[in-house]
Amino acid sequence: MANQKFDPATLSEIEARARKLHSSKQIAAAVDLLRGVLATRLEAQGERHFQTINSRSGLARSLRAMHEYDECFVLYTENIRIHTDKLGPEHPQTLRSLSRLANTYFAAGMYAAASPMFVEILALRENVLGRDHPDTIRSRSSLANTLSELGLHSEAAVLHQEIIDDRVRVLGSDHPRTELSRVRLETVNQSVRQS
Repeated sequence: MANQKFDPATLSEIEARARKLHSSKQIAAAVDLLRGVLATRLEAQGERHFQTINSRSGLARSLRAMHEYDECFVLYTENIRIHTDKLGPEHPQTLRSLSRLANTYFAAGMYAAASPMFVEILALRENVLGRDHPDTIRSRSSLANTLSELGLHSEAAVLHQEIIDDRVRVLGSDHPRTELSRVRLETVNQSVRQS
């Protein structure tokens, strides 16, 4: 694909097909398509173009679904480097890339590595986006889930209660994410009672 004439519309169609493959659990086929798209975009648009960055992120997402974490770490780290250079370390897009990297560490079961990343991301998002921004609340939730996996159930319970309070205020008491937070708090509380 990289040797063919650059056609942005065709690449976008291939990426859409890859997303459908990913959604239908045909992840390996999606990865094959996304590798070709990324190679073409790198050659034609360069590493810093927003479409190249998005292609790198899309490939990393599918690789994470296949548990190919090492390559995900490399791809997300590359996006973080580029976002930091182009937009700054506190830009919401930089923080989104940092969050994707931290979530990959979580998915890989590397909770001790993920935890300080989530602490940093949460502090930055609270400062940049505010406490009630959905990305900030998701960061708090990611940190709470990580603390729970590390066996720090009491600390996780405190965060989960904060998340519930935030989600009730922002989304409402009956919102599905609010309910999910209640379920997570109950699970953590059961762990606290059992320890």
